[in-house]
Amino acid sequence: MKRISIYFLFLAQLCFSQKETAQWRFGQLAGLDFQSGTPIAVTNSVLNVLNVSGVSSIADSLGNLLFQVDNATTIFDKNLDTMANGSNIGGWAAGAQISIVVRKSGSLYYVICHNSSHYFFTNPIAPMMTYAIVDMSLAAGLGSVTVSNQPITPVGIPMTSKMAVTKHCNQHDYWLLTHRGGPLPGSNEYYAYLISSSGISSMPVISALGSNQPQAYFPAYATYFGAHKFSPNGRKVAATMPYRTVELYDFDPNTGMLSNAIKLDTISNPPFVNGGAEPNAVGIEFSPDGTKLYVSYVNKHPQLCQFNLCAGSPAAIAASKTIINFDTNLVAANSAGYYGLQSALDGKIYKCTDSLKSLSVINHPNNLGALCNYVAHAVPLGTVNVGATSTVNIPYALALGGLPSFISNFFEEKASIPALTSNISCGSASFSAPSLCAAAGYSVANYKWIFGDVLSGASNTASTANSNHVFSANGNYTVNLVLNYYPCGSDTLKKAIPISGLPTMSISGKSSICRGQSAVISVAGVSSFQLNTSTVVAQGSISVQPTVTTVYTITGTDALTGCSSLKTYTLSVAPCTGIDAAALANETFVMYPNPSSGIVVIESGTKNCNIKVFNQLGQILYHVKSESGNESIDMSNWDNGIYFVEIQNSDNRKIQKLIKKD
Repeated sequence: MKRISIYFLFLAQLCFSQKETAQWRFGQLAGLDFQSGTPIAVTNSVLNVLNVSGVSSIADSLGNLLFQVDNATTIFDKNLDTMANGSNIGGWAAGAQISIVVRKSGSLYYVICHNSSHYFFTNPIAPMMTYAIVDMSLAAGLGSVTVSNQPITPVGIPMTSKMAVTKHCNQHDYWLLTHRGGPLPGSNEYYAYLISSSGISSMPVISALGSNQPQAYFPAYATYFGAHKFSPNGRKVAATMPYRTVELYDFDPNTGMLSNAIKLDTISNPPFVNGGAEPNAVGIEFSPDGTKLYVSYVNKHPQLCQFNLCAGSPAAIAASKTIINFDTNLVAANSAGYYGLQSALDGKIYKCTDSLKSLSVINHPNNLGALCNYVAHAVPLGTVNVGATSTVNIPYALALGGLPSFISNFFEEKASIPALTSNISCGSASFSAPSLCAAAGYSVANYKWIFGDVLSGASNTASTANSNHVFSANGNYTVNLVLNYYPCGSDTLKKAIPISGLPTMSISGKSSICRGQSAVISVAGVSSFQLNTSTVVAQGSISVQPTVTTVYTITGTDALTGCSSLKTYTLSVAPCTGIDAAALANETFVMYPNPSSGIVVIESGTKNCNIKVFNQLGQILYHVKSESGNESIDMSNWDNGIYFVEIQNSDNRKIQKLIKKD
């Protein structure tokens, strides 16, 4: 028996086929270009953010910059000019997550903004979440703002400067997640707004859970710039807050509701440090596979820590906190943005540091502990042209204010089908579904295997997590595993399987016969074979006489290896008369002599009828429209054999056999 050993892992399918996140613009004159797969410093950015002010940018599907948003107030086109109508679009520079770009439809984009000045300087509080619309089909492809300052949140409702976006269950719409703020002690209400091509809903889905988040913390009017993020699959939300508080929630992308709040980190008796130097949790980001959570901290606490979301119980997840990088510096509250975290399309996570002139990187964020390979100051931001902007007079780019915000789903890394659990023998292969972490948001409702082996019929699919399949013949197959999740959504994983070593079987014979005839099917290349479920045939051929068109499944076996191959063979059966059996049975007219060697007399008993004579191939040899219904036909020049006479009028049809015999 020939065995073929297969030892390989199917490479992870990354959700990075489109490059909308390839262009980063942030801080003061800083930028990175990920089009090539490796970040390259961009030295012509015009962004000039205030401390801890969030930014956003967006590229087309090829990774070419479309536009960038500065301080949630101004939109710059790809030529670095202020976009038409792109000034004062509705936001205001205070917060690490104060703008994000979401595609509306076609060439239209929403630019969603947060305006914290409305909390401090308007009474009643003006809408703090607004949006603008950019149409990239205008201005010769440079884009123009067609709508701005459109309210999302209502008048009088304070909102913290935190926003994140993920896809809806339907994979077309999105959810915008924000958080209500207010004076101490604040609020514990999350607001989820539905975003669709027709607009942004004014009626939020409100979830009250977790810790209170006020609009501002000590010192007076110093807005806290924590963050919340969706996991890449959109089924988890994590948030950072003052006093090292980190919380994790479940998110339902069908309803927009959050649930099951888990506190991963906090200080039970936080010290008060005047001047805004409280020990805070600041940046937050999920690994691409959703199994790890990274948190950056400021003020006498390890600068970067990892939580293993697959550790088990909530207590076990909290206890899994692992220090990735130390830091004992005291920084002012408005420096919190220096520790922002953001995933990139290369599968890595980048981090701002107090260096400002470079970014640190987590090279393998899916890995546990030190295996994540954190490298400090790995990506220099480069020098810039001092004249690039009149507002900044520095020769180098600074990562000041945090990193750009993007929709979380851009960074999801799909699971993979594990390596085969056994050798492939006689085309038989064992498959296992990936072991997914439910705490990372992967709760599988059901499985569906599609083996790409059509000849195997009903065996081509399976619905168990672990499955075995016997392939029908040699060839390259693409095996698909569809994972359907609770409460919605699915992933399709793929794996290429080469099958060889099965007997090479060939089949020959007629492809069509007339009803009543027989055909010989010859099979070569195997020791024995069987048709469908019939008895095994040792010889190389078999005679069949089907009455209707039949598809035979032929299984051929090699006696030396014991391996079998499958092929199908279709034998078409034609009536060859164009005459149906019911009409043939209705023989009610007189025809003599029959058999005949020459003249045949037909007395149909039916007036005004058509009289036709067919051969066995269904060809019409004689046709007359008879008023009396009585005719004589000369058959003397016809070949001996069976013919069929048809009598037909508007009411009925009669058929009878006629034999020509000399």
